[in-house]
Amino acid sequence: MIRSENPELLRLSCIHEELAQGLGLANDSPAARPSIFNDDDEFALLTKHDELLLKMLYDRRLRPGMTAEQVNPITRIIARELTDGPV
Repeated sequence: MIRSENPELLRLSCIHEELAQGLGLANDSPAARPSIFNDDDEFALLTKHDELLLKMLYDRRLRPGMTAEQVNPITRIIARELTDGPV
């Protein structure tokens, strides 16, 4: 529930964060930078970093049930493709 008396930007920020979490991104982490999921940083809306993480999460090369050992090399390739640089 998002309270209507909250300022508009706070309401929009809550919507962005909750939708991104509903799509599968993990909750708050100090390692997520820059991100709306880092409570140490002040970002109200999804950052480019958050958008890239969502693109990676839904890449067809990743499947539920994969181990970290299976996922790590694939996510590095995907990150390199999305950023056009070394990761």
